[in-house]
Amino acid sequence: MPDVDLIPASWRAEQRMRRHLKGGAIAIAGVVLAILGGRIWLELSLRTEQAAVQQIQGARRDGEREAARLADLQSRVAENHRQQTLIASLRGTGPLAQALLPLDRALDDNIWFDELHYARQAILPQPGNPALPPAEASLSLRGKAPDAAAIGRFADALVAQGPCSKPQLVPGAVKRYTRFELVEFSVNCPLKAKTGDGP
Repeated sequence: MPDVDLIPASWRAEQRMRRHLKGGAIAIAGVVLAILGGRIWLELSLRTEQAAVQQIQGARRDGEREAARLADLQSRVAENHRQQTLIASLRGTGPLAQALLPLDRALDDNIWFDELHYARQAILPQPGNPALPPAEASLSLRGKAPDAAAIGRFADALVAQGPCSKPQLVPGAVKRYTRFELVEFSVNCPLKAKTGDGP
């Protein structure tokens, strides 16, 4: 007995169409979900990258601050080294120290300086004489004292302490202030040459 198909062909076509539409909808939904997942992943990656960039920028700013601090410390160390070298030269046995140490010993509390000038002039050797003469040095200073007697004592102390050979003392004007008066003076003294010193 032959099989009789009682299901209409249109219904089967409609079922096939529904299956195709359902499969298409599932595919579109999968694409939409994939796009949404990709966007979410991109957002999270972008936030992570932005946080990393901010962290790197913060580290760079910290590094720049540390570099500036290091440069400041290096300049301070260089300045301290320069000052220590200057102090060592003043404390040493060079010609400037040989002039200033006796000058300091000649000072008393009644004398103070407004200006101090040290000059050292090397003398060129004469033709045919290879020996160099000692350098000529002089010390000039201007200052104030309470009276002429204090200035005279200071000039005597300059000769006695050793730096000056023949100080030339020039008394100056008397300056009157509200409660006291001071005598200005200037001294120019050639410094004694030490035997055996070069220029």
